Amino acid sequence: MEYQSLLQDLDQILRETFALWDPGWVTFNWRAYTYDHTRRVTGLATTLCRREGGDVQVTELAALLHDITKPYDGEYVVDAQGKRVVDEHGYWHNEVRRPPRSNAITALYDELGLAGTLHNESGAVLAEEILRQRGVDAATCARVAETIRHHLRPPDGAPVESGCLYDADTIDANIGLPAFVRNIYIHLHYHDQRKAPEAPTIESLLRESPLEYLRPYIGENLPQWNEGKRRDFIPRLQTEAGRDLAQARVDRLAATFAWLGQELNAYARRADHTGVDVVLHYMTHCDDPSIAEETSYLAEQWLNSEADPRTHAFVQDILREIEGAA
Repeated sequence: MEYQSLLQDLDQILRETFALWDPGWVTFNWRAYTYDHTRRVTGLATTLCRREGGDVQVTELAALLHDITKPYDGEYVVDAQGKRVVDEHGYWHNEVRRPPRSNAITALYDELGLAGTLHNESGAVLAEEILRQRGVDAATCARVAETIRHHLRPPDGAPVESGCLYDADTIDANIGLPAFVRNIYIHLHYHDQRKAPEAPTIESLLRESPLEYLRPYIGENLPQWNEGKRRDFIPRLQTEAGRDLAQARVDRLAATFAWLGQELNAYARRADHTGVDVVLHYMTHCDDPSIAEETSYLAEQWLNSEADPRTHAFVQDILREIEGAA
């Protein structure tokens, strides 16, 4: 199969397979997140691989398929004290969450007996077989499987492709503007579960007094979250390209949060297309949201010529990071 046709075929497989599960949240993810995340990680991993001089084809194929079995991960398994169960390597265990529908990929998952294995292991086995069935040579299949197997934590001496995928996966979920949008959705999702019984719901807050929610979230929570990522995640990255890119994203976020904080001081609810309005758009479009689709809507339909140039730049920066740029 010609390479571009193979990529298109794999993309279709991902869309079809992820859609077999019903909408809803599991741990810190929702159904639409996994496909969006996969596409972003693929763009980012190939960006890093080119800078590191690795095999871009192996990295691209591994990135596309690295979470092919991730939807099977259900809620975390906990012990009698409510603590998450981990294995000897420190990996959390998840309940197996089977889809209500099936296709050739879920049939292959069952045929290979992958239920109950960590998604990096099951994903590696499944990806190798998917590629073999499509005529990819055995050496490439094996290298792709190895890269996927390493994506949770590359061992010492792992190939550069493994480091690029690990870094892209880590950065996308934790560092940068797409991770910020993910944080918005996570924060909203858990708000009503954690609030005091007498406190207003998040829907009421955003409708009636958005600044009551936005001021502490943008002014306090987000800067602390960003600096925590700078401190805790950048040192774990495997490649120089990954560390440089992550640092650039953290710095951009710090400037973005400072700008949004200034906007809050002058904010009034009106259709003036500010950065705060961008944040509120994500917050009010949170039913199984696609970060890519919501951002494309903002760029292509919502923004207008009268919007502040900084708002245009904000949305364009999100799009660039979605595509895998620094």
